[in-house]
Amino acid sequence: MSATRPARNIGIDLLRVFSITMVVVGHAGPFPHDTLLTIWRMPLFFMLSGFFFTPSRSLQVEVTKRWDSLIIPYLSWSVVISMWLIIVLWGQDEVILEHLATGWAGGANQSIFWMAAWFITTLAAASILRRFLERFGTVVVWAVAVGGLALSYYWAMLVSDGTLASHPLVSTPLRLGLAWPVLFYLLCGELLRKALMPIVLRYSASVLATIGLVLIATGLVTTWKFDIQGHYIQSGDFGTLGLTPLIAIIVTAGFILVFATWINNTLYRLPAARAAVSRLVRTGTPVVFIHGLVLVWMYQNGFGEDSVQDYALRLSAAITISFAVALLVNSTPAARLLAGTRQEPNIFRHRHGEEF
Repeated sequence: MSATRPARNIGIDLLRVFSITMVVVGHAGPFPHDTLLTIWRMPLFFMLSGFFFTPSRSLQVEVTKRWDSLIIPYLSWSVVISMWLIIVLWGQDEVILEHLATGWAGGANQSIFWMAAWFITTLAAASILRRFLERFGTVVVWAVAVGGLALSYYWAMLVSDGTLASHPLVSTPLRLGLAWPVLFYLLCGELLRKALMPIVLRYSASVLATIGLVLIATGLVTTWKFDIQGHYIQSGDFGTLGLTPLIAIIVTAGFILVFATWINNTLYRLPAARAAVSRLVRTGTPVVFIHGLVLVWMYQNGFGEDSVQDYALRLSAAITISFAVALLVNSTPAARLLAGTRQEPNIFRHRHGEEF
């Protein structure tokens, strides 16, 4: 048994940064065996949000928090995106109006300029739904979440066989309907925190990290060997019934064990790295919006091929520009509007990260 580690786990903060980076990786374009990414990429994002769920907060406080940290940045970035697309599409009035209309309305036909915006509204709605249901007890909360997931599977099947033209939850304004099935992953994140963090504080980091690597490898090998489908949550598609969510949970548990032990211990020996992670973890919301604009611009300006070279260029540009601009935004008073967080003027000052 190891000595008790510090309460703040910087490794988990880095896992949140890693999660956002994987969102960019997935949007940069297709690549061979990309199901090995799509099977866990978005569930990891939502489970980490559930991981930090704070019990017993009032619904009013939850709504206020989500308004400040997610909805205000969503609206602010929508203004920025609107200005950007007017500039890059100047002279194409009908195209501009179509992008503006679908971008602000959201739903299944939301403009590509709002590429990843649904993450933000869905997360906000799912968090508020979670808080509202808290008063009814654990059984009710899980029943609602599993019911939403099951119904999403059913509607996805009807869309696939042509019975429905579009997925009802996806077609809601701002895709707020997806909050219902996504609630399942928020609850899984809570469960993983309760199950894993006590043993992280008590047992050998090497043993737990090794178990984590085994869990990740098991999930990925199973996905590859049995050709299990990935997640396309933005379309209401949760993959192979039962198996895709299960593998996502297993892989996420593996990542938590690795990042909360080996990586956390390494970061605590590197003060500069800790400070950098604490700053990067607060860039999640801006990166969600910025990387979409970068990728759309690259696709429209000669870097849209499926070649390895173009993919590498898109990915490197999107990651570098997104995080650089997000760090810059967070060091200005605009951090409140565009990141939903406090201004961070000093890159070396340690601050606790806030939820995406």
